[in-house]
Amino acid sequence: MAATVREVEVFPICIREVEVLRVEDVTPGMRRVTVGGPAMDSHIRDGVRLPAVCTNGFDDDIKLLPVDPTTGVLPFDVPRNTDTGAVDWPAGSFQYSRTYTVRSYDAETREMAIDFAEHEGGLASDWAYRVRPGETILMAGPKHSSSLPLEAEWMLVAGDQTALPAIARCLEMLPADLPATVIIEVAEPSHRQELKCAAPVDITWLFRSENGGESRLVETTQAVEWRPGQPYLWVAGEALTIKPLRRWAKQDRAIPKQFVEIAGYWRHREVVHPDGRPQGIEAEAVPDAYERLHEMSELLPPLVIRAAVTVGVFAAVEGGAATAADIAAECGTHPAATAKLVRHLALMDLLTVDGERVGLTEMGSILADPDTFASQALHFGKVHTRLDMAFLGLLETIRTGAPGVGHSFADKQREPGFADDFHEEAAAGAVYRAPALPDSVDLDGVRTVAIYGEGAGVYADTLARVRPDLAISLVGLPALNERNAGDVAESRRGRIERVDRSEFTPLAHSVDLVVAVDLVDGHPDPDARLLIGALGASARRVVLVTDLLDPQTTDDHATEDDLLKLCLYGSGRRTEAELSALIAEAGCGTTRFGSLGWGSTLVEFAGTS
Repeated sequence: MAATVREVEVFPICIREVEVLRVEDVTPGMRRVTVGGPAMDSHIRDGVRLPAVCTNGFDDDIKLLPVDPTTGVLPFDVPRNTDTGAVDWPAGSFQYSRTYTVRSYDAETREMAIDFAEHEGGLASDWAYRVRPGETILMAGPKHSSSLPLEAEWMLVAGDQTALPAIARCLEMLPADLPATVIIEVAEPSHRQELKCAAPVDITWLFRSENGGESRLVETTQAVEWRPGQPYLWVAGEALTIKPLRRWAKQDRAIPKQFVEIAGYWRHREVVHPDGRPQGIEAEAVPDAYERLHEMSELLPPLVIRAAVTVGVFAAVEGGAATAADIAAECGTHPAATAKLVRHLALMDLLTVDGERVGLTEMGSILADPDTFASQALHFGKVHTRLDMAFLGLLETIRTGAPGVGHSFADKQREPGFADDFHEEAAAGAVYRAPALPDSVDLDGVRTVAIYGEGAGVYADTLARVRPDLAISLVGLPALNERNAGDVAESRRGRIERVDRSEFTPLAHSVDLVVAVDLVDGHPDPDARLLIGALGASARRVVLVTDLLDPQTTDDHATEDDLLKLCLYGSGRRTEAELSALIAEAGCGTTRFGSLGWGSTLVEFAGTS
């Protein structure tokens, strides 16, 4: 089944420097800027022959790249046309460009009209309201044109002021045998326009000023009188406002998807004054979100950086490798494959290439030292990336709630060298957190302490140093205890007992205090509940050192860690409420939460022993 009943023409995306010919106000809420000049015709730019502008669809769009209003220049290099028919978009240019509909185009005079709905804080809108004839602007597109819908017997068209240019052009293009029902919403009656159409058309104008500023676009569209025959639904406007029409079209009206087109042209965002008062409304162009989504969803960048770090590309360049061939020889990699890698790293601004000579950019220099945290974290053989590879099982984890087959923490523990690397990372983190433990936990009356978890040796060593009167035990399976014991200073090892047993087995003799470091995090709820019960049966008091998740967090690092723990252990980062529930279900006493510092939390509860 076809995805749409509109025929599509595709054109090369060309960067053109066009001239502003006229500026006029269509209404108090809409300004029209007409552009033209020699660049609208076929011409040569950047050594490339560009075709003439072509736009045949009522909702064709172009990208505008206005100059910075303060400096008068673009904040990035001017995009270049290439002989491949593509445009070389430099970093930052997509985010700075703004997308607008072509209101009209005169193929004889090569004049294009672009309408701008007035709003505060919009880069292109602000440009339109200050630009004067004779000035120039960079323009790209249109990249395609779509015909009027084929096989449709009538059109249902709806939109707000940002969709008005497309709606007006659509009505002008309608043939006499294609009727339309149209709903247009603008701010106030003075923004209404006189529209021309050769087809039978019913137009309803909505004014937000008559409804307390609220939109009635969706409810009015849903209430239209239904014409006979197959409709084509076209809607555009504020993305969240028109969203309900997607479900309505599919479920309530059962319109086949090839006859539906609903486009979010912009997104409402309130601009807040520094003192907290609302300052106005800014329209954020939705097409920019698509570009951000593209950047976020690319698989190659994180993989190519890690591959380059792992084979030692950046270290080789810093060590004197001057060409791709030199890098391949130094790293022991395939020459032709290395050349491809170098070429892409240069486009990522990690390497510089001048002819055959290769150099380091500022970012590349950060990765040149294999001992820095950045290099360690991005090395395929190091623990950070080995853990992150659990995300390859994310799909299975989301479907089942359990780690993906072959990607769990238990699977990784079987990988050569992983256990030692993971312990080294845990111990390094404990070096910062353990010193805060004696001041964060009430040790009055405490004589015996048992410490569990990877990195527990650092905590044991710290307590033995500041509280030599404590009797301290390291509890865990033999291999874990061996690793933890290695983090205790030799002078204190004789004072710390090793108890080689599973953390799920209660201690034979209960202690005053159990400290479990990142232990519960590594188990799904049923196992964690048993573990908490075993810890509670081993002591009068239990302290968990953990990282909790604030369900209202705006920190994507926290949510990333939540998903990673889910993929590794089937647990995720637990919230305060979730951990409290597990402790209560395990039959343990009152829970207290406190901060350990470095983003970690102390969770204390009464044991059952």
